[in-house]
Amino acid sequence: MSKENYLFRGDFITARPDPGELSVYEDSYALVCDGVLEEITQVKPQIGDDVVEIDCKGKLIIPAFSDVHLHAVQYVTTGLGYDKELLPWLTDYTFPEEARFADHAYASRVFTDLVYDLWSGGTLHSSIFSSIHTDATVLLAELLADAGLSAFVGKVNMDRNGGVDLEETTEESMSETMRYLDLMAPFEDRGVKPILTPRFAPSCTPELMRWLGELSAEKGLFVQSHANENLGEIDWVKGLFPESRDYMSVYQDVDLLPKGRTVMAHCIYNTDEELEMMRERDVIVAHCPSSNANIASGIMPTAQMIDKGIKVGLGSDIGGGNRLFMGHHVSAAMKHSRLRWALTDRTSRVISFAEAFWMGTAAGGSFFGKTGAFMPGYSFDALVIDDCRLSPYRPLDVLERLQRFIFVGDDRLIVSRYRKGELLPEPNCMVK
Repeated sequence: MSKENYLFRGDFITARPDPGELSVYEDSYALVCDGVLEEITQVKPQIGDDVVEIDCKGKLIIPAFSDVHLHAVQYVTTGLGYDKELLPWLTDYTFPEEARFADHAYASRVFTDLVYDLWSGGTLHSSIFSSIHTDATVLLAELLADAGLSAFVGKVNMDRNGGVDLEETTEESMSETMRYLDLMAPFEDRGVKPILTPRFAPSCTPELMRWLGELSAEKGLFVQSHANENLGEIDWVKGLFPESRDYMSVYQDVDLLPKGRTVMAHCIYNTDEELEMMRERDVIVAHCPSSNANIASGIMPTAQMIDKGIKVGLGSDIGGGNRLFMGHHVSAAMKHSRLRWALTDRTSRVISFAEAFWMGTAAGGSFFGKTGAFMPGYSFDALVIDDCRLSPYRPLDVLERLQRFIFVGDDRLIVSRYRKGELLPEPNCMVK
């Protein structure tokens, strides 16, 4: 069935595929054909009867958000245990909660709310860790597809250091991964795809990691994991993998950094060699500023990484992070950059608002294809925002309005969401 063609009118603002600059189109027109942006012009183009006009005059229209790192199974424990550091937080809160997702009914209740809230907050693309449980992972994929959202959804691999209730044998992890890949096949045409998910290096034996690397190479699969989040974690990895040069090399040594198909979360403490490896392998780094603060991990050198040509997206890192709404993480990224400059490294620079917005839209979106920016040939994945209540005192220009929305707005200002040019209605099974 062919898609409708649309002509949108509104105040458009977008990052570009490269960081550093925003493009503003005040009271302009966007022509969308078969889900793809053709052009944005200030003069209304000539259109035929096959084009549906959508008038959003006076409203902001921005690219949809992309969240390149979150844990669906930690949604329940969001906000808990933030007086602990990473490793005790995992042991005391995270692992016991994730074990509950062996219960299909429990998984359904939690994932139903999570998917609704992703839709509500305008996160139309996400890279998600589920749990070790294949059936729960596939359920999450089905709910996301039914809601019209785009995602990578990973069944976690974890054959050591998970405790009694959250650990597979190596053979179980391999066989369940193959079953998961088979069950995910029906959702790929609907925008929800599998991604190999070794939780982090300490959770996987070298045998399992080598097998996952071979599988990624054989099937062209994407990979997500964690690296260099916490100093104690880094020391642990050195002891577990003494033959590898550094943390990032643990993945590279087993072919788990497939070029252009990898997202690595956190990456706070990096050697120069690791930074070069990330750039060369075209790794997308998931910067998770809220989580990094909540569990005292550190402050990522964002500007340094961008200046080295590394692509940096944003992750809510639910439940280490405490908000799904990606505007919160755009603003948190700016705050962290400023704190790093003020407190630890005056030789560095602070990132701009344009760079932070790029991280939450264009940079993260690139992991999912041609999305995250209003560019000809890109999927028209957009949010329409009625921000009139944010500027009742005096007129603001379009850039100021976007800044206000990011720093003081929330999902209640998003009046409609479009993916591939089509309106995404409120998910039927999740109406509250």
